[in-house]
Amino acid sequence: MIALTQTAIAFGRIDQRLRHHPLLPAILFRERLEASRACAAVDGHLIDPWRLAAELEGLRVVPLGSDVFERGSSVDAAHAAFAQYQWLVKPDEAQRNAIESALGWLSEHSKASGPLLGAATAFHAWVEAGHARAPMRAALIRHWRRTDILHFPLPLVGARAFASDVPWKSSEWIPFFLNCLSDEVTAVGNRTRTLEQSWHQARLKSGGQRNTSRADKVIDILAAYPLISATRLSDELGLSLKAAYIYLERFLSNGLIVEVTHRTARRLFALKELEPLRE
Repeated sequence: MIALTQTAIAFGRIDQRLRHHPLLPAILFRERLEASRACAAVDGHLIDPWRLAAELEGLRVVPLGSDVFERGSSVDAAHAAFAQYQWLVKPDEAQRNAIESALGWLSEHSKASGPLLGAATAFHAWVEAGHARAPMRAALIRHWRRTDILHFPLPLVGARAFASDVPWKSSEWIPFFLNCLSDEVTAVGNRTRTLEQSWHQARLKSGGQRNTSRADKVIDILAAYPLISATRLSDELGLSLKAAYIYLERFLSNGLIVEVTHRTARRLFALKELEPLRE
């Protein structure tokens, strides 16, 4: 099966590329947001992953100029994406039990078919048996690590395989699911490249060459958190709140970061590749 071979190669490459990557925590955070967005999207709930990040930071984001219906849709989408995020990242006890059940299916199907093809056949059988998709998606993240396909919890879940126009016959769906996984790996690589470029450029221009400067560490924290407030930056680096704002304002004026909220009460900042989130 060509799809299986291509997906196996893609997994191997992304594992090698990211396994010891200095930005791995930041990459994983971003990919969890993206996976949550993608899973919600196939159910018709559209939300920008960075708006989800803002919601997780405690900021309620409502698009300017939206009417009551649009605001309601935005809230519903945020709730749907947050629910997916909880399954993938912070499941409660009942969710953990469901995930363990899904892991059992993955393990059983992988005995004869291997971890990738086994995951595809297990997911199809799981849904065919009437189970919800969310537990299996979360189980996949654990499955990739348990079978040593990946050495870190990258959320590759084949979300697009459940779009309404995808054929459900197993002989057609299974290779499509594998191709979706491969496409997700490619997208991870592209987003990682964007983050790397932003991080390197920000470090080069941050003025952190002096031994006493914390500029590079500030940039590293900005990479680790897609959205950050001066208060969080202050806590992370042991800076005064005033010093944190001085760094952020300097980087903002130099074009290294963007302010994504423009609110005096709750200002959030990010590396420049998050520019589309700005209100």
